[in-house]
Formats: sequence, structure tokens, C-alpha cells
Amino acid sequence: MRHCLPRLSLSACALALACAPATAQFDRARSGRVDTLAPNPVKLAYVSQNLARNQTATYRYLDDLYILQTGNANNLQLVLDPKGSGRKVLQFTVRNTDPLYAGGSRTEIALKYDYVMEGLRWYAFSVLFPTGWVFHPSPTVVAQLHTSQKTLSVPPPVSVVASGTDLNMEFHYNYRNTDGTGTNPATRANTGQQLVRLAKIQTNKWYCFVVRADWSYKPGLGSVKAWMNGNVAYETKNAFNAYQTWLGNYPKVGAYLPGTMAVPSRTLYTDFIYTGGATSTFDQMTALTPCGATISPTPPVIK
Repeated sequence: MRHCLPRLSLSACALALACAPATAQFDRARSGRVDTLAPNPVKLAYVSQNLARNQTATYRYLDDLYILQTGNANNLQLVLDPKGSGRKVLQFTVRNTDPLYAGGSRTEIALKYDYVMEGLRWYAFSVLFPTGWVFHPSPTVVAQLHTSQKTLSVPPPVSVVASGTDLNMEFHYNYRNTDGTGTNPATRANTGQQLVRLAKIQTNKWYCFVVRADWSYKPGLGSVKAWMNGNVAYETKNAFNAYQTWLGNYPKVGAYLPGTMAVPSRTLYTDFIYTGGATSTFDQMTALTPCGATISPTPPVIK
């Protein structure tokens, strides 16, 4: 998958890397819901000012928190939950006639200020495939915990992919250096990978994910635990799970179709992205999703 880094200046990203402690539920300064897709008419000069405003704002604009990555800005809409909950969600569309964005067919949003190089971070995101979803073997990437790189283009450490009738979770990681130097640098060929088949896709159903990632590229360190709809889908401990990242790992959701689009268009729905820190819990994060906190986890774990 081609890497697509949100367009931030290095100084802005550097400030964003020093993640402040999350609130009791989630990091409101860097993630969460917005009230409009319109740009904020009041521009602030510094990242710290934007974070402070996000923390307390009662009305939030898309560009307060997110970067939109698309060839057509009209491909993102703020709509009512198709399941009838009354909450606002996001509708993403990609057409094979759209201009490419960063070399790919995509309509995605990425958090603007949430980059973590190493250490613990919680993520919650959700996706719904509409009734008219066309099942096709070509992949559609619907969520990513991606990584930022200067040189080597690598697959994201974590991604959720619709392929045919399957909903999969893919994991990629490499302990080698990613700047292309040395006798044994990281390449796509020597990058570790795992694929977990999560479910057969059902349309008009929310798939709600919570991921607890203790990011590390160092052997023997790091852990990942992922839940889907309250059930543990994947878990690793004491194992590297990412790359030597430039600015950090960051979340994004939407629709990305690698290579040539094999269908005329794709439309899907997602909720917003929520992130949390060391004091966050699974119960707090899953309560933020359209699935809510009423689902009881079940024992099976795929390792």
C-alpha cells in the first residue's frame, strides 16, 4: 500500500508527538467527533493553540482534528447513522473517475495531531458496509494505523481490509532500519506480516474496533490487542509490531483502493476516530463507538 502522510509541517508534527495524557475517556484535543465538515474560519498559528481549542470547544470543525485525503472533497459527507441511532457519522465515496490523491484512489481522513513513535496508545474506530456494497476480490482498505516514513514505503502496522466477502485485519512490522542504510535495511520483502480473518461481511452492520497498541520496533518489546464488536480478535505480547518511524504511528479511516479500481465506485460509512492514553480502558473506548458498551467480550484469541 502506498504511504500517504497527512500534510503537516515537521515542526507541527514534532509538537504533536508529545502526546498529552488522555482524558478519562479519550484524547479530545486530538480525536473525536466534529459538528461540520466546513473549515474553521478562525485559524490559529500554533499546534498548542489548536490542541487547547479542541479540548474545550463545543462546536468542532473537520480541520480542527482531521486531514481529508481525496481527489474530490464532495466525496466526504456528514450524515445520519444508517442504522437509525440519530448520531452523525461519515459517508465516504470513491469513484474510478476521481482524480488520484497521493497516487491512489482514496477518500480518507487521518488525525492531524495524533502521532506516537513508541509506547501505549488506544484507538477506537468503526465501519459499516451499506446494503448496496458490491463484493469483489479486489481489496478495499477501510481503516489503518499507519506509520510515517521519509524514504521506504511500507504497509501500515495495522489495517482493516474488505476483500471479497471477507473482513480481514492485517499486521506488518520490521525491526530493521527504514532509512535504506546499513547491510540489512528494512524492505517490503523482509517485513513481517500476519492476516486474521475476522468475519464474513454483513451489510448494514457496524463493525466496531478497539485497539490497544504498545508500539515498538524493537525485538522482545511491544504488544497489540485488538477487539472487534467486543470480541478479542488478535493479541501479541513482547513482540515488535511497527517500524522505526519518522514522526510516529497515526490512525486513518475511509476507503482506499490499492492499484487500479476494479469497481466503478465504493461507498461506506465510518464513525469518527477516538484515541486514548495510558489511563484509558477498553470499556471507555468501546462505549464511544456505535456498538456501545453493552457487548460482552468472549474468550477466543487468535495469536
